[in-house]
Amino acid sequence: MRWLLLRLLILAVAVPGIVECVDRVEVHQRVIAVFRNASLCPAGASGKAADDCVNRTSAEITGSGTRESCTTDSNGLRSCTTHYSVTVRFGRRSEGLDVEERTYRVVRRGDTAELRLWRGEVVRMVVRGHTETYLTSSEWASLGWLLLGWALLGASWVALLGLRLFPLLGGWLVLTVPYLMVAYHLMGFNPMGVTGWSLVGAFTVAGFWIMAYVHSEVVDF
Repeated sequence: MRWLLLRLLILAVAVPGIVECVDRVEVHQRVIAVFRNASLCPAGASGKAADDCVNRTSAEITGSGTRESCTTDSNGLRSCTTHYSVTVRFGRRSEGLDVEERTYRVVRRGDTAELRLWRGEVVRMVVRGHTETYLTSSEWASLGWLLLGWALLGASWVALLGLRLFPLLGGWLVLTVPYLMVAYHLMGFNPMGVTGWSLVGAFTVAGFWIMAYVHSEVVDF
């Protein structure tokens, strides 16, 4: 009885949550579509007109740095990833931007960078022949809502079919990768080529294989 009530409670939260996620993604998609179709701002654009075009401005590189993020797996093995960034100053603003290692290696303090801004957000930087692009806040928000929707869908699945599906969680998490890749492709955020679709196929097969393998082990047990 308690498990039944818990399942009903999960569904009562998850189903409206999924609907809300779809709605929020649609809202952000409209904003992203405006950004993707925006042209460069004409000289002297300001106010509302400047919100619907991409501004160009020059910035000065005022610094650079690195940071590390480390994880430890279940076997105690520690692995670290180095992240690179530069600090740019334009107008009265100073902002830190993540960059690829190859960009970090060539930039110097005092270099001039060409920026493109969308509604005040840096979306592109070119410095010393290297180009860096950045997601807008709407694109980041879409990613968050897509992940939340996928998690709620998984919770609904368990609530409907029972805890016997819980061991399949590993395969479900692997399927998150192709889910996001296809979703972003269909919404025009990140069009995929042959390599992208090959990765989608590989992760999909891996996810279903893990689920099938775990299911067979549970049944045999």
